[in-house]
Amino acid sequence: MDVIDERALVYVAVLFVCSALAVFAGPARAAATFGFVTASVEGAYWMGRSLAARSSSAEQRGSTSEGADGYAH
Repeated sequence: MDVIDERALVYVAVLFVCSALAVFAGPARAAATFGFVTASVEGAYWMGRSLAARSSSAEQRGSTSEGADGYAH
């Protein structure tokens, strides 16, 4: 499964939860909760993507100055 599909499934699940929340807390509270959770998921996705890119670029620079344990000595 691709990352876009997984995020879409998360958003659908959050939408169902927020719809149930709307029954008890009101539509404004449910919309605010959906917005907050959606922003959090997107923030985590972009931050993780950025960190993964940094990590892979650090690995690609080569290990000429690094020891066997992966740390510079």
